[in-house]
Amino acid sequence: MVAERTRPVGGTGSGLPVTPALRLQILLGLALALVAGYYWIAGGDGATDSAALIRENQPVSTYLVNSRSWSYAVDGSLAEVMEADRVEHFGMEDVSLLMRPRFYSHDGNDRTWTASADRGRLVHATNILALQDDVLLINDQTGGTLETQSMQLNLEQKTATSTTPVTVRQDTSILRAGGMFADLNRQTIQLRPNVESVYDPTGS
Repeated sequence: MVAERTRPVGGTGSGLPVTPALRLQILLGLALALVAGYYWIAGGDGATDSAALIRENQPVSTYLVNSRSWSYAVDGSLAEVMEADRVEHFGMEDVSLLMRPRFYSHDGNDRTWTASADRGRLVHATNILALQDDVLLINDQTGGTLETQSMQLNLEQKTATSTTPVTVRQDTSILRAGGMFADLNRQTIQLRPNVESVYDPTGS
């Protein structure tokens, strides 16, 4: 934003007289600038804005490096593993910000999924993990991969959702779509909308 030096209204000097019409134009210009600023902020990276607000409004209550945690089902079988290079936990909102998170989902039958990203945000009350930037979801049994820039994992229901463009790779097939819904327990992925299929004989 460029600051301009202006004269006070009603001051002395040879400045432009402030007529009612000019005053209306100035007010309209200020209103448009405020609206443009609102949409510029609203259209930014939601996870980045949220992380900045959390850090600004409250101190970190717990700080971990090279964190790893395990969760088990009622029958004692391994349900999930969560890793991160760094974890910042904010107790007031019960939210954790994760650097390079890695999530491993298990269903007790050796059928696992791996999800990773550059950044993550875990809301402990709802068990919702939001992943951002270079998100990768891997079906460890089939070797199929899904790439996107934003994904939300429901750790309770074992589902994953993305409303950003996704690319799915399996052997020599490549599928692209505007978003997806995955049921990790059922081992299914629904692509939507605008699905495009590409055959890659090199399998790269």
